[in-house]
Amino acid sequence: MDNMYELSILLLVLLLLAAVFFVLHQRLKRKARRHIQSNIQQLALLRGLIAGFQRHRGLSNALLCGDTSMVKELESTRQTLDQKISAAQSQQTTFRDAWNSLIDHWSRLREGHKNDPANNLKQHNLIIRHCIFLMEDVAGEIDLTQGQTELEYLSCIWHEVIQAAEWAGQARAMGTGIAAAGHSSAEQRVRMQFLYQKIEGLSGKAFATLQQHTTNNPQATAFRLQHSEQVVTNFLCCIKQELLGLESPKIAAKAYFQQATQSIDELLGLVDVALEHLQSRQQR
Repeated sequence: MDNMYELSILLLVLLLLAAVFFVLHQRLKRKARRHIQSNIQQLALLRGLIAGFQRHRGLSNALLCGDTSMVKELESTRQTLDQKISAAQSQQTTFRDAWNSLIDHWSRLREGHKNDPANNLKQHNLIIRHCIFLMEDVAGEIDLTQGQTELEYLSCIWHEVIQAAEWAGQARAMGTGIAAAGHSSAEQRVRMQFLYQKIEGLSGKAFATLQQHTTNNPQATAFRLQHSEQVVTNFLCCIKQELLGLESPKIAAKAYFQQATQSIDELLGLVDVALEHLQSRQQR
């Protein structure tokens, strides 16, 4: 009788322990899920900020170089960035210091009309680089793939794709300024050649990696790789034909800006697909 009683107590204790461990496990799973969701939200916000800062850089450089045709677009872009920065201030994040530094930088940079063209480009390059580094840190803080093979391409998105988009953004800003001024220095043409090579190399590597991934996981992604690659190629051809080797380019600043924007939008569109894929996996 005593043995039966002791066995019953032991079973009860084991059941209670199992229940406690189950509750703790569920709490940890929910905490990890919230952490991943927070990081995905931060990545989406950073993607928007990078695009906005890039656009602001190109438009403000055109204005500082003498083209006033895009002043309204510049003001609209600035207002959109202010809204995103406001959203960044309310983020619950383990990277608060990095976010605060970025927010402070924008508060000084938004008055871009006070800068000379060279410093304007430099400051925009710095804040975008800050965004890219923060994006890499957020993406790497916790395993967003959760061991799923269909998400293995994500490292390519946070590195090659984002970097290619930024070099394209720099080419847009500098090229728009050159087109607005109607002339380029030898130093500017050397820089444009460098940017051309960076876009070509990184985008080529990104498209090859993503194509291999979609071949192996046809159900995993929704990239329009052939179209995106063609748009980037068209932009590279534009740089080569309209700017490289020409001291006095004829292309209009707005036309060049729009051509470059199409390329950047396609590259950042790859980031959007990755973020949508992450969100859909979280909802399962």
